Amino acid sequence: MSAKQLIVEKSAKKQLLKLPIKIHQRIIDNLESIRMNPLIGPKLQGELSNYHKFRIGDYRIVYTFDPKASIVSIVKIEHRQGVYK
Repeated sequence: MSAKQLIVEKSAKKQLLKLPIKIHQRIIDNLESIRMNPLIGPKLQGELSNYHKFRIGDYRIVYTFDPKASIVSIVKIEHRQGVYK
């Protein structure tokens, strides 16, 4: 199952631009993987149960997937220590 559309929220874009260029490029390369298979990342639990995560080294991409509209929305891109706060 692939999503028709990938949306990167404004706050996630800002976070992405602050990252080192090597990490930035790895994340950009993996966004297509998430779009092609949105269920690739495990669902989060607790208060964040509506979200999925995708791991790239020490960084995490937190996103939502709407199967009815077939849209993946990237919400956060941060280091693993602060991403779930």
